[in-house]
Amino acid sequence: MAKTYKKNAQNVYKVPLYAQFLAWWGLVFGLAVLFLVIGYFVPSKLCQFGIIGLWSLVAILTIWRAYILTKSVIKAGTIGKYITQRGAEKAVTKSLLATMSVNRLQDTPFISVPSVRVCDSRPSRISVEVEKLAGMYDIERLTEDINSSFKGKLGCYAVTSGMITTDGLTYKFVLEDVATDKTWRPATLKQMKQPSHVLTLQEGLKINLADFPHIICWGKSGAGKSTTLISLLVQSLMWSKSEIYIVDPKNEFSAMSEFYPANRIAVEIDDVLRMLSYVCDKISSRQKIVADGVKTHQKMGLRAYDLGLSPIVVMADEIGSLVASMDSKQKKEFLALVTQIVQKGRSVSCFAIFGTQSPKTDTTLSSDIRSQFATKILLGLASGENQRMAFDGEVARKGNIERFKGFYVSDGKTEQPMLFHVPDLHSHGLNDLKIIKKAYELGFSGNQ
Repeated sequence: MAKTYKKNAQNVYKVPLYAQFLAWWGLVFGLAVLFLVIGYFVPSKLCQFGIIGLWSLVAILTIWRAYILTKSVIKAGTIGKYITQRGAEKAVTKSLLATMSVNRLQDTPFISVPSVRVCDSRPSRISVEVEKLAGMYDIERLTEDINSSFKGKLGCYAVTSGMITTDGLTYKFVLEDVATDKTWRPATLKQMKQPSHVLTLQEGLKINLADFPHIICWGKSGAGKSTTLISLLVQSLMWSKSEIYIVDPKNEFSAMSEFYPANRIAVEIDDVLRMLSYVCDKISSRQKIVADGVKTHQKMGLRAYDLGLSPIVVMADEIGSLVASMDSKQKKEFLALVTQIVQKGRSVSCFAIFGTQSPKTDTTLSSDIRSQFATKILLGLASGENQRMAFDGEVARKGNIERFKGFYVSDGKTEQPMLFHVPDLHSHGLNDLKIIKKAYELGFSGNQ
């Protein structure tokens, strides 16, 4: 709820006394003390009633304030976080006042100031919500005000994502520690080994595909998309007994056929459709296994993951170029197979990891299909239109972004786009064919 500030004699905007809780509490407390003194010298029933009523009101106001404070501390999690949040809220409000980032009431000494709410979820992020008032300026300038408000121990946090809620009533910002590099830099293959179904995307960000299935990554040449996909490929190959099916329209992974089953790598369109059809058949057979498991364990909602079935992954790069080379019949068949994989595969541990250059180039993947991907990554600088297509209508921010960085959203982990760092496999030579071969051998042997 917006607060109204009034310019005082020193031309400083302050909340009027009549709008402050402590002013009213002090007034009631003062009257209670006054009646107590009067009643001591001039005893009367009127004074007694006044004393009882006023002190009761003091108690009610005190208890109510204590309740609100306790509730806020519990919601924050700790007293320290509550103090940090309150300090940040005051700092943002002060910044809004200092730059007149408010809805001025014309021809009056009053200014309407939007309410500010800060949520401290460090180390991952800090969230800021600012009420949107009529006449407030654009989100980019508001971002500058918020960034300037975070100083001291929070000085390393800056806005990486800002948006207006769909109802148009609130600005929502995500601030991240931009001084800390979250790039994942494994030094050995052993460090890349993950528990079954789990993938590391960057420092502090792990995804369990059983809980949040399917990943899609967009990025132009040189943005780091291929490195990201290779990292996911190496990790998934090391899962015990995993089956990775690679759609390879650029023919980049064909060299793997020296050690990897040839029927799990498809280059030509007909081979791609044949391989995806085979995967869909495996999904159907697994559905029967899961159904039998439900009967055996007498427990509804069981998944292949719960029954210990190894994961199946369909990894495809350059979906856009693949679809562009298909005729209408092939596109229809491809779309039907992909729909089965992303909709039915989640419960039987069959997952899709797709990559392509731009959300615009994979228009065959409808919004219904894309909504099935729990994790979406958009690398490099992207237009607002691309961001809206990638993130279901949301825009992270405008302006430049460093190479090998981008934004991501992930169900259960983010509320709006957050900064993404491409894994570094180059520094320790973990992106060559020998590493991929060794990863496959480790997964095939079941040595976890």
